[in-house]
Amino acid sequence: MKTELAPSRTAGTVRSSQGIPKAHASAMIREDFMVFTPSVSIQGYQYLVDFGSGSVHRFHRVNKNKECSCGAAYCEAIDAVRFYLQAGGARAPDPEGMPPCPICGNKTFRDRNWDGKYTKELGWRCTKGGLRHFLDAKAERIKKNLAENPWLIPPAPGYPGVRRDELMTWEECEAISRKVFLETGYDPTA
Repeated sequence: MKTELAPSRTAGTVRSSQGIPKAHASAMIREDFMVFTPSVSIQGYQYLVDFGSGSVHRFHRVNKNKECSCGAAYCEAIDAVRFYLQAGGARAPDPEGMPPCPICGNKTFRDRNWDGKYTKELGWRCTKGGLRHFLDAKAERIKKNLAENPWLIPPAPGYPGVRRDELMTWEECEAISRKVFLETGYDPTA
């Protein structure tokens, strides 16, 4: 029986096909980074987010409409509150004393099912008129906004813009097409 010396291997290396020792996967260098997570607490009806003394703007207040006191639309404090709530953190209380119904003046109560997804407005119901008063008030607000801003595409330098009242309905377009057909005998669908 022939015996030969086996090549010695240092701990933590594996021999590759080229014969060059490589480090084992478990022997990799590990660096520890300090990851600062902001602290979130409840202050009144809002969340107080503390980014620590090293931050330029240390304290941020985030309300229940996902708006930050700094005014930035995409603030890190909003994400910090979201992570805090997903981790099981306590919710801030709802503001007490909902405003009275703008239709009849009776008391209102919160209805989370009708919170505005894009407008971030709180949903509510009236004790007398129920959901109908909420929807009526919302329709009035939309009509007012449309009257104040008649532009579908606002004017820009060198472009006159497009107003909502300049658009034609399909009924108006059909009437014009019928008139052209009767006057000229041309039918574009034939």
